[in-house]
Amino acid sequence: MKRQLNTLLTVAVLLFVALAAATEARAQKLWKFEELREIAAKSRSFKIDTDVLIEGFVVSEPTSENREHNTQRFFNTVNDNNKKVVYFESLDGKYGFRCYLASSSKDGAKFPRYARMMLNLNGTTIVSYGGNRFSIENLTSKAIVRQFVGNAAALPRKERYIHELTVADMYTYVTLKDCEFVFKDGSFSNVYENYSQRSAINKFGNNMMDGWASLLCDKYGSKMYMYMNTKVPWRRDGSGVPQGAGDIKGVLVFTWMPRYGVENFFGVAAIRPMVREDIVMSPEPAQRCFKSIAEWNWTNNSFTFNTDKGQRKMVSDEKILADVGTGTVHSMVGGEVIRGRDYNNVRISDGKEFGSKGDRGMVKQGAMRIKTKACNWWNWEKGHGQGIELNFSTEGLSGENLMVAFSFGAGEISAITSLHFPVYWGVEYSIDGKHFYRIKHNPITLRSVPWWYVNNVGGATYPTSEEAGLGFTEHMVKLPADAFGCKNVTVRIVPITKNAATLATRNSDKAMLRPSLMTDTYVSFGALAVRYN
Repeated sequence: MKRQLNTLLTVAVLLFVALAAATEARAQKLWKFEELREIAAKSRSFKIDTDVLIEGFVVSEPTSENREHNTQRFFNTVNDNNKKVVYFESLDGKYGFRCYLASSSKDGAKFPRYARMMLNLNGTTIVSYGGNRFSIENLTSKAIVRQFVGNAAALPRKERYIHELTVADMYTYVTLKDCEFVFKDGSFSNVYENYSQRSAINKFGNNMMDGWASLLCDKYGSKMYMYMNTKVPWRRDGSGVPQGAGDIKGVLVFTWMPRYGVENFFGVAAIRPMVREDIVMSPEPAQRCFKSIAEWNWTNNSFTFNTDKGQRKMVSDEKILADVGTGTVHSMVGGEVIRGRDYNNVRISDGKEFGSKGDRGMVKQGAMRIKTKACNWWNWEKGHGQGIELNFSTEGLSGENLMVAFSFGAGEISAITSLHFPVYWGVEYSIDGKHFYRIKHNPITLRSVPWWYVNNVGGATYPTSEEAGLGFTEHMVKLPADAFGCKNVTVRIVPITKNAATLATRNSDKAMLRPSLMTDTYVSFGALAVRYN
């Protein structure tokens, strides 16, 4: 009897303590996300030394390798930031915080996806990084006051088209509607695998780089990039990207990737899916948002081009015919045009592909490679850049959106082939073949594919640049409405300045094209597409 009484007293005491703690938590002020963001925006950074309670949902997945970009430390090492990040959004889904854990050990597992949590931020620091990017830093699992297990259905429904997103949506979980991958060939990360983070998918990687971006667009012609870390185990599993449209879910983030282009290149935000199941797109090509007018992708791994003058291993004045639809493309700079390497093989394991297309992610003859002297990228008489020219017809077609998409990269995985190519590019069009108009957009940065440090350029040793890309960068530009219904449309993808690449670790755009610059340059286009809806 005495033992039963003691047990009842113990239970009563425990219930009283728990009830008192819950009452105290309710009695304290529950801060709104916007209140803390407003303070951080004014002070840039402030340390919290008193009890501050917030409540929201965990929208990251603690086992995901795709939470945060593992940024560059030196030319051959990266910081492992991914394991330290938790994304936490308000109960209404309006605002979010990126939370940096004080330790990357076991704390992350204590923030399960979809959990509803009350956190006490005492001892943390809130930092404003500008552009509605706010981080809670030095967070630990001790901050958890209470939590409830949740599921995806418990989150506020936040479905958007890309053009509806704003900077206020940063670090929140969204569903982007009616999206598709612009480039249908390859995987979720078309990179040269030698340089990727070593992981279960690629034990051959040399750990020098992490993270790449794939281009998405929705039915309204708006575009957004999807980030993918190279440690993600499903990024290149052989299934390839979905061929049709649908939804993609994930956390909106901003990541500066100097390997991809200028700092603001990605715009308001990009999306990071946490798991493969976040990509809910149709596998069927019939479900695409856009129809093809002309496409070139060279994925048959042949040594020849199909031109207007027959099959050619090397092209000079011939025009290369489209693989899909009707159209032509040719080099405006002449030079040697042959089949070069692309990096869009769909499966990789231990550094090797499955299939016969190439190795370490490469398709050996999967691109149009132009080799020409550096000075040829500029028309010195007319004071204008020159690159490649596409010709196609939109006669009888009408619609809401007409777009040109392309992927490209420079160099041949060596420092000596990564010098003096033009860095900044643009797109211009004509509907009469005479008058060309520049389409307004951010400068498109051409990056070289990477190299290991070498001493074969002027006897000097150069480490791999932090601005060398993991693979080809992907781009899309919308054409004006007057390009519909035309018998002959010409689109040129050309350098827009004389800035040329150097072998600098950073700011590699300081050289300049000049008429006497005779360095051999290598620029490859992995895919070209003209589509409409």
